[in-house]
Amino acid sequence: MRLIFAYENRLPFVIKDPTYSGARISNKMSRWDRQREIERVRSFLNYIHETTSTRSLPGDTYPVAINRKAIRAGGVLATTAVNHHSWTIKEILPIGVPYLVYNSVVGSHSGFTMQERKSWPNPNWVFEGDFSSSSGAGFRYWRPASYLSRPVWKVPGYSTEQFQISLSKWTKTLQSRLATQQEDDTSMILRLVENVCVGFKDRVSYVNEALSYKRQYPSCMSYEAFDIYSSPSRDERIFDDLMLLRRTYKEILQRNNGQNLTTDQKAELTKIFPYINQSASSETRQMPQQSITEDSVCVVNYLSSRTMDMAEFKRRLFAGWISNNPNERGEYRWGVLRGPSDHARYCPSWGGWSPNL
Repeated sequence: MRLIFAYENRLPFVIKDPTYSGARISNKMSRWDRQREIERVRSFLNYIHETTSTRSLPGDTYPVAINRKAIRAGGVLATTAVNHHSWTIKEILPIGVPYLVYNSVVGSHSGFTMQERKSWPNPNWVFEGDFSSSSGAGFRYWRPASYLSRPVWKVPGYSTEQFQISLSKWTKTLQSRLATQQEDDTSMILRLVENVCVGFKDRVSYVNEALSYKRQYPSCMSYEAFDIYSSPSRDERIFDDLMLLRRTYKEILQRNNGQNLTTDQKAELTKIFPYINQSASSETRQMPQQSITEDSVCVVNYLSSRTMDMAEFKRRLFAGWISNNPNERGEYRWGVLRGPSDHARYCPSWGGWSPNL
């Protein structure tokens, strides 16, 4: 994205070369000069894609202070190397919430459609394994070219402020500092439901890619294929978004009994969280199977002619029925059947995720 922006606005582009110490990659490279302009740009894009990754991102960026001038469009929010993911900041909404764009690549046929979220990722996932200024995680901005080879703490604007806040208060503290206006309950619930729905719908695409690969290569997946087509981090993010929606709904009920929510919102949330006054684990044990009704929200076609709404997906996800193992058939990936299957037991597995209620 940054490279395309630089090209369209005729700006310089330069980053560290992660393959050679002290070297740089820039749009002044001449190796594609014999190609026509658009082909030259594509070749450079492919080269950047093959050479860089989230692991090289810390060398080109620096942690910033908590204010709207520092955390701004074009910056990034990155995780630690454990989860190797990043989001680009489109804007900070007036309510203090980041509007993030990203692309999660699954397989060799993933498209170029950008995904969006207007919400905070779980900070425990963002900073997993290393909540420090040297982690490469958190809100960051691009180093000026003249500071690429200098120590990161010498970059103008460098700040460790975001690492001086406890993780339990990280999101609320940053949002309160970045907000210029309050978000009402109705808008908040609408935004959080939309974020869950986006994750739910996106899951259809990446599970289908795994199923397509599995039909072509039905034997056990190699480590490389398993790493590409498994979905533990993605499923965990959907779970985190659902838990955030649940906590927010519960706080609203405790604060004002949901008096500012619409009638439709109350009905939809009651369907998703039928025992909101109990713990999430207790609710999961008691929650019956959910059919599609007039109170359903985010109805998704997930396996050929099969459909389910957010409430039923939440029930299966929280109960541990949804599988992120790419060696499983579709029925197991979506919790129609509870795994692991005999085939999945037979095949090697390299990590997974299950809900912790």
